[in-house]
Amino acid sequence: MDSFKIINFITRKIIMRKLLLLTFIAVATLACNEKKSYTINGNVETEDLNGQTVYLKKRIDKKLESIDSTTVADKKFKFVGNVASTEIYYIVFANARQSHTVIVDNAAINVNIGENGVSVSGTELNDIATKFTKQQKEISEKVNDIYERYNKAKEDGTLTKEFEDSLDAEYENIEKEYVDLGFTFLKENINNKAGECFVQNIVSQMEAEKIEELLSAATEETLNKDIFKDIAERVQIAKAVAVGQPFVDLEMPNPQGETVKLSDYAGKGKYVLVDFWASWCGPCVEEMPTLIEVYAKYKNKNFEIVGVSFDRDKEKWLNGIQELKLTWIQMSDVKYWQSEGARLYNVRGIPHTVLIDPQGIIIEKNLRGDALKNKLAELIK
Repeated sequence: MDSFKIINFITRKIIMRKLLLLTFIAVATLACNEKKSYTINGNVETEDLNGQTVYLKKRIDKKLESIDSTTVADKKFKFVGNVASTEIYYIVFANARQSHTVIVDNAAINVNIGENGVSVSGTELNDIATKFTKQQKEISEKVNDIYERYNKAKEDGTLTKEFEDSLDAEYENIEKEYVDLGFTFLKENINNKAGECFVQNIVSQMEAEKIEELLSAATEETLNKDIFKDIAERVQIAKAVAVGQPFVDLEMPNPQGETVKLSDYAGKGKYVLVDFWASWCGPCVEEMPTLIEVYAKYKNKNFEIVGVSFDRDKEKWLNGIQELKLTWIQMSDVKYWQSEGARLYNVRGIPHTVLIDPQGIIIEKNLRGDALKNKLAELIK
């Protein structure tokens, strides 16, 4: 082979290699530019959801906004889309109030909605969240068992003080187990979407010091999220109304529409019990006989009660006062959980009580039933 043919052969080889390389680069670039997508495969176990519209929603500016919808057919539904980064979405059925949380990555995600709960699988974070939900449910079933035993004993007349005390002690242990489970879970997951899904529920059961310990493990990116900013603010509020702190004033309309303040009564030389309640709250209504009893006993002995209602319907609030025969001071801004009382006193559940001493210092919280009676008997002679 002469030198010209050799050069020509080598040149053709080089050109072919370049063409193959360019083809490879083009294919690789095309593959990289293809958008990865998620597929949410839903399965429902109940016939009544067939034919229903189901929405995929996302929280935007603290409101759930629909980003997709479809119809349940043959007990199945599907959503397909893509996300730039991991997102928390919610599956909501048209005729149901409850939403089901899904942590969405560009992957295949399976959602099974049954009569006994919801399981989400297919990604690591969803597996973590589903496992935690199952553990919470197991503890909740222990609480339900306590209530069943209590109600059975009450119905058949075998309820004794000793048995009730033993159930209370059992409940306190289970409650601690529940809080400890949440604390451990959140400590391990505070900087991912699994932790973000549950953080509000978990910290609502905790004291400010424990929440601060959890927040200390959060990254700057996590702390800059709105949900964690709200929690940090709530911690500061909780510390401001902790036992040993001066009471924080409240100003709201009374049943007659006149503006009244907590400071009109607290810090004026009397013990003041602030009772956060609502006419729609069953446990609050059950506690009222105790409050009526202690008010009758101590109202002329430097003791006052100020009721702060979380009602959202003024008529129902007024009817509740009348039907329950509540004769102490009442106030409400009729804003439900958006009440200033809920915000300023970090109230996460009702009934909730705050006991203020004659100098205006918070000395106890959440006293109910015999605990309230015993404390007042100790303080007011």
